[in-house]
Amino acid sequence: RLIQAVQRVHNKELAGLLEAFFSDGSFVEPFKTAPAAKNMHHAYLGGLLEHSLSVVRLLEGIGNHYKGINKDLLITGGILHDIGKIHEFSYETYIDYSDEGRLLGHIAIGVEMVKERLSGLAGFPQDLSLLLKHMILSHHGSRELGSPEPPKTLEAVILYYVDDLDAKVTGIRDFMDKQDPGATWTSYHK
Repeated sequence: RLIQAVQRVHNKELAGLLEAFFSDGSFVEPFKTAPAAKNMHHAYLGGLLEHSLSVVRLLEGIGNHYKGINKDLLITGGILHDIGKIHEFSYETYIDYSDEGRLLGHIAIGVEMVKERLSGLAGFPQDLSLLLKHMILSHHGSRELGSPEPPKTLEAVILYYVDDLDAKVTGIRDFMDKQDPGATWTSYHK
């Protein structure tokens, strides 16, 4: 389903970038396997793929709803926003942060990964590159939450809220699933 979303990106430059990622098995295999987090949401093998697909499905609906949105940029940002997590975590025996993850974090790693792929694509527009990298850099919403910059475009704002929504809803559901199903209320969760 994620590959189908990739194929719906019509902008030839963005489609070419996505093809550069998804035609490379050394990217695809860890992307399919990596968790999306250590504890909070999608903290299991395959969680990154599941989270990315969920975000993209939500973004597609929003991109169709609002006028003036660059839907191809929005979807590409949704697909790539967390790619740095394939290097942020080690997950061979249990989920933990890798040295690279502890020192750089998935946001910086993801921007480096995009920059590296872009270097192999002749003629990729600089302004489009900046907008996409901004989406990755700002998807946590604020400096206090780990983004070097807050979202400054409509696409970046939408990605931030959808990413946060998907993470929170999934985290709450995971917590609820571990509670007593016969109870009216769950225990406290911060």
